[in-house]
Amino acid sequence: MDANPYRAPEADLVVPQQAATGPLYRMSAVGIATFFGTPLAGAFITTRNLRALGLHEQVQKTWWMGVGLLVAVMVVGYWLPESASMGLTVGQVFAMHYYAKPLFGDTVAGHGGPFYSNWRAFGISLLFLLGVIAALIPIALLLV
Repeated sequence: MDANPYRAPEADLVVPQQAATGPLYRMSAVGIATFFGTPLAGAFITTRNLRALGLHEQVQKTWWMGVGLLVAVMVVGYWLPESASMGLTVGQVFAMHYYAKPLFGDTVAGHGGPFYSNWRAFGISLLFLLGVIAALIPIALLLV
């Protein structure tokens, strides 16, 4: 009979959610950055949250997701009529939002600490948009 009253009870350990090491971006910031600054800006905002939460193994996957989504939207957008551009934009916003939500959506919703402003995400998105345009102008001039 193993009835030791001094032995600690056996129980499953509950792993707490990751605690942020600094301010986080809201989930809306991922959408704002993706809408105005391509999926690369959305990936940047997502990776900033992942790093703040200590989820470094997801950072490279997120960058590949952003680059892949940008290339897919550009390739599909080349063949679609101009009137379909808003549908592609909304589609990429939904894709980045639903990619980021399982990674840190619940943690951000329960985060009691500080948040970065969505205006900051908007400014970052404009910088990414400027960079993408600067990279695409030489390519467009070569193709014309």
